[in-house]
Amino acid sequence: MGNRIFEKLADTELLAKSSILVFAADPLASAGIKGLGQVQHPKPHYRTHAEFLQLQRDLAADGQLDGLLMTPADAETLALDENLFESTPITPIVRMNSETAIWNPRFGVYTSRPSMPFQTVFPEDMQRYCENLIGPALDCRVSLGLYSITLNNDPIVDERMLQAYVQFAHVVGEIEGFDHLLEVFLPNVKLPGMDEEKRGMYVADSIVRTMSYLRKHQRPRFIKTAYTTADVWTELCQFDTTLVIGALGGPRQNARSTFALAHNVVQNGGRAILFGRTIFGEDDPISFVQCLRRVLDREFDPQTAHAEYQKNLRTQTL
Repeated sequence: MGNRIFEKLADTELLAKSSILVFAADPLASAGIKGLGQVQHPKPHYRTHAEFLQLQRDLAADGQLDGLLMTPADAETLALDENLFESTPITPIVRMNSETAIWNPRFGVYTSRPSMPFQTVFPEDMQRYCENLIGPALDCRVSLGLYSITLNNDPIVDERMLQAYVQFAHVVGEIEGFDHLLEVFLPNVKLPGMDEEKRGMYVADSIVRTMSYLRKHQRPRFIKTAYTTADVWTELCQFDTTLVIGALGGPRQNARSTFALAHNVVQNGGRAILFGRTIFGEDDPISFVQCLRRVLDREFDPQTAHAEYQKNLRTQTL
């Protein structure tokens, strides 16, 4: 089973030279039929689930990734049924929850309302809930899971969100052979008087506060959140160097901006990126990831990476 992420986390010098690169291949936990990006051949169309599974296989085979984040359904197919990770160093990761802020079906309105944790049991059943949640991951020989939260500066909904996560972290911390990483989104509702930088500050303070509730064995192996400004990011990364901070990709703009984001993340202290749409939205995700890897390994600056990627695209059209 692939241990590349755990090997990097165990070697601070290696991690400083080569940041963690995860393909967030879990968009079906959020979007629907048109949420897997588009392909141009044999004619332009939205990817089917089968095509998206094949993209995950192809990226794993290419070997540039450190981790592959999957939905539970895809983890069962790729990790259990196909034993995909038996012959690769890439670490499989499975999404453990699906809070309402990421529910984004066509004509849905969930994203405009304060996020709520998605679980179907009461807190007194949390031990059984977590064991049932983690059991299928371990069955699929996946030992790392992602749990996501969104805080909206609302004491009622945020208390419920944090209560669910802290209980999860406490139980998971006692389960041998399983670790988790935490994803913390920016507020999904508008907060008056808060620009992007202030939202970043709010999330950074919320992260370090939440970590103060947890003992070492209960903490996430690393944290995924939004990069807002260089100052906010540097402040978060330097505050507690025992926390490994990584960035989410967010909506795709263009290849150039994605390379710049990855560069800024690591230049300002981040040690991981977990990108989804910014990868599968590209014309050639495999070539794009190869160039992204070289940015994270400090071999390419964003301009060089973009030029190399464009050259690869032109070569394919010849």
